[in-house]
Amino acid sequence: MSYENEEGYLEILKDVLKNGQEINTRNGITISNFGYLLKFNNINNFPLLTTKRVYFKGVLEELLWFLKGSSNTDYLQQKNIHIWDGNSSREYLDANGFENYKEGELGPVYGWQWRSYGKKYNKFGDETGVDQIKYVLEELLKSNNSRRAVLNAWNPSQLNEMALPPCHMMYNFYKNNDGLSCLMTMRSSDLFLGLPFNIASTALLTSIIAKVLHLNVNNIALSLCDAHIYKEHINAVNEQLSNDIIDNNCFLKINKEAPDINTSVLEKINWINNLESNDFEIINYKSHNTIKAIMK
Repeated sequence: MSYENEEGYLEILKDVLKNGQEINTRNGITISNFGYLLKFNNINNFPLLTTKRVYFKGVLEELLWFLKGSSNTDYLQQKNIHIWDGNSSREYLDANGFENYKEGELGPVYGWQWRSYGKKYNKFGDETGVDQIKYVLEELLKSNNSRRAVLNAWNPSQLNEMALPPCHMMYNFYKNNDGLSCLMTMRSSDLFLGLPFNIASTALLTSIIAKVLHLNVNNIALSLCDAHIYKEHINAVNEQLSNDIIDNNCFLKINKEAPDINTSVLEKINWINNLESNDFEIINYKSHNTIKAIMK
């Protein structure tokens, strides 16, 4: 069944609470259910949820961190973003077999796979690897409406080097006369804390790619395999469900002018590489207050 917009997100929360099963997992007991498709029909109205406040600065800095190909949390901490601290602490790394990693080092996680897929992790002299952002741009620039513009973070050959395997695994871009859309696939979705971030991040990535290719933005959709609510989050979920959706015309503004469409792919990549948080603005975002919950 397909769910749409923030109303659909709330219906997924309700359905998992009602029909999900208790499952004992790596990091706690979840209420879990299988298989949802959540679609946002017009991301010109930027999909920041309104029934609780979404931390857009964290969404933005994390995505720019991915796009820079980084695998160390130093960049985020310098920006005062601490969403990855728990998975890069000395305690976490040692407990998960990464005693040889310095604190803050995560291994070949999202950014590494996006920008250096297939490259050996931190092996001096190995310069192989695929820049998948460049690849996606090249596919979308083709005149034959390529169906191969896929960004993939799931690399089985390097999973054992990752402090945390990717949850949002694959981005499949789609171009038609209405503009650029993206289907993002999640193997595991923390519905309360994680999914609102993932919705906004997918819309942001799609908007960046559309901007540099001089395309309109259209839709995003998220495919969820293991959709779950941690038991510790149930009270917070119920608080969110008690809030009404706020109707606002929230939109994203990217202030940095994109290079001409006829410039090379390398110039387009250079534009993406040099994006900074002050190049972005969120306009007209209104929401209920932040609802806090423990990070699992």
